[in-house]
Amino acid sequence: MASQWSPGAIFSPSQARQQQAQAKDWNYIDTWLSAKYSPKSAPPFERNNETLKALLALASWNEGVDEERTLVARVETRALEELKAEGSRRKAEADADTEILEGLSHSLTRDGRQSLDSIAALSVALGTTSVEQAKLGRGIISLTKQKFDLEQQAQRIEALRGKLQSDLDLLRSALNKIQSDEFAAAPSLPQKTAEWNRATKILTAKVQEYKDRLASLNDSEPPTPSLPEVVAEEKEIAGLKARVLHLEAQAKAFQGLPHDMDLARLEIERVRRELEVLTRQRDRLFEGLVEGRGA
Repeated sequence: MASQWSPGAIFSPSQARQQQAQAKDWNYIDTWLSAKYSPKSAPPFERNNETLKALLALASWNEGVDEERTLVARVETRALEELKAEGSRRKAEADADTEILEGLSHSLTRDGRQSLDSIAALSVALGTTSVEQAKLGRGIISLTKQKFDLEQQAQRIEALRGKLQSDLDLLRSALNKIQSDEFAAAPSLPQKTAEWNRATKILTAKVQEYKDRLASLNDSEPPTPSLPEVVAEEKEIAGLKARVLHLEAQAKAFQGLPHDMDLARLEIERVRRELEVLTRQRDRLFEGLVEGRGA
């Protein structure tokens, strides 16, 4: 490191101190790098002030991390030792309790062991470590009440489940019925729907036309019809009335027939055969009546 001293440092005390501190820092860096790369040697690098500052900062940070790691390791080691000591202490206490319990169990009679087991099971069920009769009695009453409440809730839930299952079965039955052929749309429904739409459009146009005509009639004074026109309209109305009565009479003859064309034809054919049978019966009766009078 003596080669780093400049000639001016001999005659300048401040520069001499600065170079001495820099040499000390380089000595620290060399020692630190040798320790990190041991047993190998540190790789060569350029020695200047910027490199020295960077290496000093890195070394300082590394030492801080090493100290923190050492401190954490010490704390973990101490904690582990305490946990081991606590585990040993608890194991010793458990062994002592087990020894006492085994000794107590061996010294009890059969009835005593049964009583002790019953008290232990009761304490576990009640969630208490007390063996006082009053506390155990209150715990038994509370536990019985909880059991009764739970049984009542279970019964109500079961009744509700049954009701929901019944409703679900009814809904499934209704759904199956709706999805069956009974509720299926007729094949002619699209055609009829189209016809109804066309008729609706025509009637809508007619209604608007009649509204316009009615509005025009309301705006203008209606003409007074003559007597011959009134008589002619009465005759036309009478003819229309007779026509309507005739059509109603014809329609009554088809009452009771099915709406389906094929079924209606079958029904008409059945009635026609019935009529033929009755006609033949009438003819036979008439012939028998005529022959009886001739005799």
